[in-house]
Amino acid sequence: MATARDAREWARTSLRGIGNSLYTPFCGKDGDDIDWDAYRTLVRYCVGDLKHPMLWTTSGIAEFWSLTMAERKQLLEIAIEEGRKANPDVVVQACTAATAAKDCLDLTQHAQ
Repeated sequence: MATARDAREWARTSLRGIGNSLYTPFCGKDGDDIDWDAYRTLVRYCVGDLKHPMLWTTSGIAEFWSLTMAERKQLLEIAIEEGRKANPDVVVQACTAATAAKDCLDLTQHAQ
């Protein structure tokens, strides 16, 4: 298992460039649905077209508080899937902040 020292060393040498904090594109009559195709397009645009090497998903500065746990997990899965298609080395940060400790743990285990 990697140590904190390993993580710091990796970050010093590997984290370079622009990272995108992705927003969630909502749609539907009341704006309650997620436009999954638009999200896939956004990920491909940021990583593929713009060549940005990092993504931040469902972060504390976005609308994570308005998403269900299932939606947050699916957004992360799509970011990894589409991001890695465009750049196998893309760094995808999974924000696991939550209002309940059990939700945070669930999201962290899912991200692993």
